[in-house]
Amino acid sequence: MKRPPLTFYHTWLPLSSGERYRDMCEFAAGGGNIAVNVFLLQMLDADYHLIDELRSQADRAGVKFVDAHAPFHAYSDIFNPVERERRLTVARQKLHLAFVRDLGVGNCTFHIGSDPVAGYTLDRHRDALYRSLDELLPEAEKTGVVICLENLFRPLSSVDDLLAALDHYQSPYLGLCLDVGHAHMKEVGMNYPESQVRKAWRDVGLEVPWEEHIAERMVPHILTCHVHDNRGFHDDHDLPGRGTVDWKRIVPLLLNAPKLRSIHAEVEAVRHGVPISELCATVRRLFYGD
Repeated sequence: MKRPPLTFYHTWLPLSSGERYRDMCEFAAGGGNIAVNVFLLQMLDADYHLIDELRSQADRAGVKFVDAHAPFHAYSDIFNPVERERRLTVARQKLHLAFVRDLGVGNCTFHIGSDPVAGYTLDRHRDALYRSLDELLPEAEKTGVVICLENLFRPLSSVDDLLAALDHYQSPYLGLCLDVGHAHMKEVGMNYPESQVRKAWRDVGLEVPWEEHIAERMVPHILTCHVHDNRGFHDDHDLPGRGTVDWKRIVPLLLNAPKLRSIHAEVEAVRHGVPISELCATVRRLFYGD
């Protein structure tokens, strides 16, 4: 059976150096690796010299940095139509691609549609997204880090949007990240009158374009994935098995995805009170059967 490396989201920001090393050791004991997430990139924004400590701690703990996720929301979304803010965002994200490279990771996931800016049409947001990718893809090639666009449940991040971007650029430095939890919400959220999906679209005055077979449509282009669970109502980022995601359908799809590089467990374990050992064991059992 195909065994892509498992890597894990973790709330690193409030931890001391000693606590960070302790948790890295726990992930190593559980057979997991470390995702370069928003928290680690924020720490490097504040002090790039921390990268040497992070690499040293990971080496001593016996884990690797696998997969990465660029900052998002507010002034970190590359579809920001406010030009001055967009230029600053792109400059920052170019720096993050360099950080990801320096930690030895070959791909980084980007949101392309988190919170639209009030007063601008979705077409203006889409134009800004393409201008940003025009600038970021040469940097991706320079660093060797592939940009992976993630499906969300918000405007501009449907499968059609993702595939349109791939078709437009035809670049080996552009791929996809399947977020299993987001896909589940977009497929079953219509069953809940006050679901988070409905609210996201209502906020921009639009009806939700519900989707089907999201994973199946994305699978030829998936380089990485975010696995977590919910009940279709809210983006819980809970432990697999605690929601209603059909893992019997999803796991074989992912394990047979031709370009898959890693499985990123994006479970908010601290929020849900899940010990690292339980988190690692659950994900290993789900994908590896052990």
